[in-house]
Amino acid sequence: MSLDFLYGWGYVLEFEDEEGLLVKVNGSKRHIRSDAVCAELDGEGTLTVRSIREAIKRKIRISVKSKHGRVMLDPHPLVINQVSKFLNDEERIKVSRAVTQAASLNKLYVLKLLGLKGCEEYLKIERLMDELAKSSTVWGLMSIEAEVAKSYYEALRRIIPSEYGFTARSRRPPRDPVSASISFLNMMLYQICARALRYYGLDERIGFLHEPRGERASLALDLAEEFKQPLVDAAVIPAFTSRSMKKWHFTYSINGVFLNKRGMSKMLKLFRHRLNLRTSKGRLEEQIYLQASKLAEWVLGLRKNYEPFILTLEV
Repeated sequence: MSLDFLYGWGYVLEFEDEEGLLVKVNGSKRHIRSDAVCAELDGEGTLTVRSIREAIKRKIRISVKSKHGRVMLDPHPLVINQVSKFLNDEERIKVSRAVTQAASLNKLYVLKLLGLKGCEEYLKIERLMDELAKSSTVWGLMSIEAEVAKSYYEALRRIIPSEYGFTARSRRPPRDPVSASISFLNMMLYQICARALRYYGLDERIGFLHEPRGERASLALDLAEEFKQPLVDAAVIPAFTSRSMKKWHFTYSINGVFLNKRGMSKMLKLFRHRLNLRTSKGRLEEQIYLQASKLAEWVLGLRKNYEPFILTLEV
């Protein structure tokens, strides 16, 4: 993979005969590698017509993000195929079901590793998986998936020490340290998934399971469903069962519970360790990009079915 990420205010994307495609920021130069597939520009800046032509010639996608929104300059846009798949109810339901089933299997796998196989919540998830196979609408899949998630977190209460106050998964805002940690790492995961999707030319706003909504990265939310257990939960759960997360890692207020700088630093370290975990198929972060490539191939019609990421013993 070759991805250039550049951030700056007042940057200029240019093409010079002797130096090629480059970005100038505050008097410095940053060359975009000749083997780059995608270059991300974040901030406020200028793109010259010649630089755009050269990027198209080299088949380099340029993703531009600013406070005004995001635009993708792509010589071979997938968005037409992506919208077509989204508007095809049969295809949309098929990929949404595959994602929700994989996410449910990953939850069962984690519960099994934690010695919770056979508990009430585990058995309920197994029954809900039968309903996933029968559901004929995306809304129905989302409703069942919500029930699966609820049962999963209820099962985790059995092993999370009571002093952390984890009685249920809470969001917007999180009301306990466990939920705060999960929410924080989920956001990190969404960012990586969105970048992987853009790398392969997919528009992260057009989701299949999660309904498109403005600038929300709905497709990144879809992809993240496959990786929450091996990347987020696998970092968070041991940190609390070992009681290594302390009160001073969090900020408590009437608006909720949030990780402070010390807490974020600790969680990010655990998260990066999971990202760099090597399996026979490569690092877990590379698996995210692999799944994004499979999704792009499915959108293009090069794959009949999308095969989601499912946890195995080696992950």
